[in-house]
Amino acid sequence: MELPHSYQGKTHVPIPSGKYVVGCTDIMIAGPDNGCLYRMFYPTKLNDIYASENASRWAKYLPHQMYVEGYATAAGFRIHFFGKKLISWGYGNAYIPVVENGEPSDGQLFPVVVFSHGLKSCRTTYSTFCTDISSHGFIVAAIEHRDGSACMSYTLEKDQSDETNYVEKWIPYKLLPFEKDDMLFRHEQLLIRTRECSQTLDLLSKLNDGSEIEHIQQPSMDLSIFKGLMDLSKPAIAGHSFGSATVLRTLNADKRFKIGLAMDAWMWPLKDDTKLAETIQQPIMFINSEAFQTPINLLTMKRFTVDADHTDERRVVTLKGSVHYNQKRRARSMALVSPSFCMQFGH
Repeated sequence: MELPHSYQGKTHVPIPSGKYVVGCTDIMIAGPDNGCLYRMFYPTKLNDIYASENASRWAKYLPHQMYVEGYATAAGFRIHFFGKKLISWGYGNAYIPVVENGEPSDGQLFPVVVFSHGLKSCRTTYSTFCTDISSHGFIVAAIEHRDGSACMSYTLEKDQSDETNYVEKWIPYKLLPFEKDDMLFRHEQLLIRTRECSQTLDLLSKLNDGSEIEHIQQPSMDLSIFKGLMDLSKPAIAGHSFGSATVLRTLNADKRFKIGLAMDAWMWPLKDDTKLAETIQQPIMFINSEAFQTPINLLTMKRFTVDADHTDERRVVTLKGSVHYNQKRRARSMALVSPSFCMQFGH
């Protein structure tokens, strides 16, 4: 998380570097196994992110006050009261320089990226990365996973006393005992995460087709503004840390995704899955930080790269001097390190 910037008294993450002013909207649908929730970042018709009418509609970094509770719990603050105070002070009044529900740009189709977050994160944690990519002409759907890996999430369920209303059911971060072998639990989470990635792509396809969707979070919103906006011929999937393990599982499970971007992949949940690398045909780019990767992690990654049948479509890049939580650097390094790979990525 990076919040060093300020404009008219608003602390915010960095302004995206591309030519488009970015819009965003949160989309939640009910469905089998709780449907899906994601924040969609997209290019808009707007010209100036600093214009007063646009700056007044910047999105908040924390979607709800409950996320303060979530971050404090996930961070393991021993004194919970002071942990929440610290997070509220640092991020409670922070913004993302994107326009909520801004009118999408038209006249061209934009390639699509589905993004999977890491442990202890949520749909806004990677806003620096997602907004920067979107500002260069992408639609990015940042999923909020509801498998217990997010710092906090929620579903909306019908009120038993009044079925016309929905009530929030919060899903906190799942803390595991330190000594517990978590492999089985991580596999269960990956099943949920993979399903959510596919459901998100399903929903994007429906939005693009103009199909009627029950948007339970904002039922009055006109979702037809997204009709015919997306190029879904080669959707990409990207993720960070545990999200990268999700990327690899999803590439195997859903062949509609044509390319994968794995940022500082946490390969531990996949170390015993020796057949997975053989079943993935799509190109993959791994962008690693210098400080995070371990020999075991790299050995598992090697199955997908050096030992794979499609080594000409696999890239591994390590950013010197970077750490696990450097996002902005990864967002802008992709085009520099492998222009040909980025052409496949859809740009």
